[in-house]
Formats: sequence, structure tokens, C-alpha cells
Amino acid sequence: MFADQVRIFVAGGSGGDGSTSFRHEAHVPRGGPDGGDGGSGGSVVLVVDAGMTTLGDLRQHRHHRAKPGGRGAGRKAHGKNAGNVTLLVPPGTVVRTSSDGDTAPSADGETIIGELLTPGERLVVARGGRGGRGNVHFVSSTHQAPRHAQKGEPGESRWVELELKLIADIGLVGAPNAGKSTLLAALTAATPEVGDYPFTTISPNLGVIEFDDERRAVIADLPGLIEGANEGRGLGHAFLRHAERTRVLVAVVDGAAGDPVVEWQAVAHELGEHDSALLQRPMPMVVTKQDVPEVHARWPALRKALRAAGPQPIAVSAHAGTGLPELRDALRLALEEAELHAAAEPVSETVRLHRFDPLDAGWQVIAEADGLRVRGRRIETTASRTDFANEESRDRFQRILERLGIDAELRRLGARSGTMVRIGSVELEWGDEE
Repeated sequence: MFADQVRIFVAGGSGGDGSTSFRHEAHVPRGGPDGGDGGSGGSVVLVVDAGMTTLGDLRQHRHHRAKPGGRGAGRKAHGKNAGNVTLLVPPGTVVRTSSDGDTAPSADGETIIGELLTPGERLVVARGGRGGRGNVHFVSSTHQAPRHAQKGEPGESRWVELELKLIADIGLVGAPNAGKSTLLAALTAATPEVGDYPFTTISPNLGVIEFDDERRAVIADLPGLIEGANEGRGLGHAFLRHAERTRVLVAVVDGAAGDPVVEWQAVAHELGEHDSALLQRPMPMVVTKQDVPEVHARWPALRKALRAAGPQPIAVSAHAGTGLPELRDALRLALEEAELHAAAEPVSETVRLHRFDPLDAGWQVIAEADGLRVRGRRIETTASRTDFANEESRDRFQRILERLGIDAELRRLGARSGTMVRIGSVELEWGDEE
């Protein structure tokens, strides 16, 4: 699995249970209820760290659970709220829901939860449950000594998929072993791994290039692209995701390749197959390894061939420094061109789609092979917060079922003594009392 995509399980902590308590004081012979509320469970929160460039750290630990809230106590003592679990992610992280952690989710089953772009930005991916209310909240004019208290609400839990789409001003693109990492090291203070074999770079390397006018830009050395990358071959999908997030692409052509023109045309084809708009971005072209005598000798013919297929190429040698000043000027001009294009584009408003789910407020009873199931967010939440070991709490829940009409629907669908009724994670055995 490539280091910029990972699936993790996140779970918020359950809320603490409310307390059933009564005042016990010598001078107060019939003390009233004083049960405190439970504390809130902790949430799992993603936070952008500007210094991170991969999601590799999260691969080592795939399960993240926040702690539950503390229980309420007498004298209206509130349970302790649990702290959040904070996970650091790099800028450009897209967060989606995922069906599970071991199989790839279907495209139809994915939902984008959010996108994290700026340093310090936060996104809650698993919210902690609310604490249950103590019995002090259930006093009424007709019921002065309630023994009912709420249980804490369960925290959210789910698998999520994190995908990094690198954010950089300039991206170096080319075939494996074209010299991108060496060029990055020559232009910036970055120290990427460099080797004379394909796929030395398996995750993006970042550096900062300084221009003469004191302007700075982030430049990325992206993994090498091979034929079929848009279909997922090699490191293709990961590479192309990063290329989407750069304003300027630099076409890096391996001057020592058997046929540099054909090799670059294959790279350009894969870019266009993934997204034709990538080829419309400012794209200076460089031909590397000019310090090699054979490459230097073939440069005039290669320059003529490449000019017919694209922009004016620049001959460079990262080791000797040949062509680097000219390349810096070309990068600065390309960034200015990208900024002009961005300023000229109409600003589109972000459209947020809100999907209405009738079960958020309503309910539904469906028959299962071995019982009946009640669906609906509110009733499921109420069931999860009910202490069915407490007779008063059970009676209160029954009254809610009757008031909402769920009781009548269960009976209509055949609920009788011994029928299993499921509401969320709660399983109840139906019993008709005389």
C-alpha cells in the first residue's frame, strides 16, 4: 500500500452515566434527588501539521479510541469530560468514510467527510457521546423522587480512509529515474534519496526554492510515472493524485533514456488520461544529465525533436549546475502565469449538499428473520441511553414507544411475548404484562 493512503478505525468515547442519588443529611430527613450528570466522551480529531508530507505514521497504528466520560455522582457532581484524541495529518488530506479496514470500499459507498488544507485546521471524525443526565433532572410535580437517570450516549465509531493529495507550487514529473530527485536537491535544500534504479522515490519529497526577488515556492519531487499509471500500475494513482494539487508542472526528460521523446510522450499521455487539464498548466521542460558526454552530444537533435512535441526545453545538469539559473527563471515566470490564470477564473461558490434522511427524526419498524427491528436515530439514541435494569427507566422508555406509535406498529407486525426487538445495538425481549 502506498504511503499516502491509509484506512484507520476511529471511535469516540461513550458519555458517562448519570447518577441516581438522593441527599442524605442529618437535618434533611427527606432529601430530594441530587444525582449529577455524566461527563462527555472524548472525540477523535484530525489536525493539520504543516511539517508533515505523508500519512505513513498512521499506518503503524490503525485503531484510535478516545476515553469515556466519567460517571455522575451525588451532590450534583458532574462526571469528568474525557480528553480528545488528536491525530496529526499533512495538508491536502481528504477524509472519506469506508466500509471496513480490510477491503477497499466501493466508489458508491464512499462519502467525503472533509478536506484538510491549512495548518491548524481541525476535523472531528468520531464524536464522543454526551453524558447521561442525573435523576435531579427528572423531578416533576407528580414525581418528587425519580430513580431514573440516563446512561451515557455511545460515541461514534467507523472506518475512515485518509488520502493525501500533496499541495505544492511546483511538481517535478517524469519517468522513473529521470533525475527528478537529483534536480530537487540541486534547486533546494532538500535531501531526497537518490539512486541509479527506478522508483528510488516512493513518496513525495518537498523542498523550498528561493528566487532572486526573495520569493519562495514549495517544489515537490513526485514518484516516477510509467505507462498504465492512470490504471493504477506502478505508483500511478498516488503520483497522479499529487499532480492534481500543483500549480506548475515541470516536465523532466531523461536525457540518457533510449528514446527520451517517446518516454516523455508516454508520461504526457498518462497525465492526459487522468485529467486533460493537467496538460494545460504551465509546464517548463528540462532535459537532465547534460554532464554525461553522450547526452551532451545528442542535445541539439533532442532539442529539435522535443520542441516539436512541447515547450522550449532547457538542458540541465544537476551535478555541474548547467542550466539551473535558466530553469529558476522559467519556474518564476511559470508561477506568475499560473497566478494570472487563477485570478482570471470566475470564483465559484462551494456547494454543500445536505442529504435529508427521514430516519433522523422519524422511525421505521422492519421484520427480520428472528425478530423485529426499530430504526431511527432518535429512538436508537434514546434506547442506548436507557438503563433497562432500572424498572423506572424501563417504564419511561415504554411510554416513549407508546407516545411515538412504535408500540402499536410492533404489535401490528406480530410482536408477542418472547419476540426479539432490536433498537440500534439494544436487544429487548418483548413481554406483554397483564
